[in-house]
Amino acid sequence: MTTGARLLRWAVRLHPPYYREEFGPDLEEAALASMAGRPRAAVLAEAAQLASHGLRLRLGLGADRPLGRAAADAAPAVLALAAAGQAAFRLREARVFGTVMTPDQLARTYGTQPAWAGVALTAVALFALLLGRVTTARLLGTAALAAAALSAALAAPHWLAGETGQPVTALLNPLAACLFLWLAPLRLTPAPDRRGTLLALGLGAGAAGVLPAVPAVGGQGVVGVAVVLAVGLAGRHTRRAALTGLVALLPLYPAVLDEFAPHRPSPVQTLQFAVVAAVAAAVLLRVRRRAQRPS
Repeated sequence: MTTGARLLRWAVRLHPPYYREEFGPDLEEAALASMAGRPRAAVLAEAAQLASHGLRLRLGLGADRPLGRAAADAAPAVLALAAAGQAAFRLREARVFGTVMTPDQLARTYGTQPAWAGVALTAVALFALLLGRVTTARLLGTAALAAAALSAALAAPHWLAGETGQPVTALLNPLAACLFLWLAPLRLTPAPDRRGTLLALGLGAGAAGVLPAVPAVGGQGVVGVAVVLAVGLAGRHTRRAALTGLVALLPLYPAVLDEFAPHRPSPVQTLQFAVVAAVAAAVLLRVRRRAQRPS
């Protein structure tokens, strides 16, 4: 058995038992037949698509479920915030340390080159999603997460030596973008209309202008994931999956809270935190109303 065949069969096994019993053999046969003779990259992409479909079914994120529709509706906004948050994080980093480090030292200490590549890839993934290129957006989002992970790996030795802050914060936004791209039912829900496109672009542009001056620039994307999962707590059929997701994100919350709640906030920072909390509450209410609409 080839590696591609094993990957496809593993992806099929991620589907719920009831689905595998009814469609598993046909799905596996169709996937193997369609991938025969295809390049390895195409097989990997197909296996990833199958795996994400299975996880969506297990988590209650199908297009016929309120939580799935909410995730698909929120995906462009989360990507816009993730790209803006990544850029703001790096701009603040350059502003704080650029006076004492040369660009080469910044690149070696903080991995700025792959980090900015990740920012660009997230932004391009947003445009691909708005144009309806779901597969392209997912691959670009995955590449952005890989670039951010490389940046964090380069910064990790300096963090262990006590020279820098924790590199995990820089992974929060690309991780959130990647989760939304792969787990939201983007192929089975309508593409963003003109209003949704302008809203996402405006949100990204506005956040890119505001976030560099705000102390909380690390975890906007993770907050978006948590908001959508919180919506799922209200549904009887999605409560267990949403609770599982919120618990799975527990290791990331300290880094998010450290960014959003400084130890000694000034009055301006307190006001900024209140504004962020108010915007998050408004987004939660809007997403909940959309999730409760009949399909």
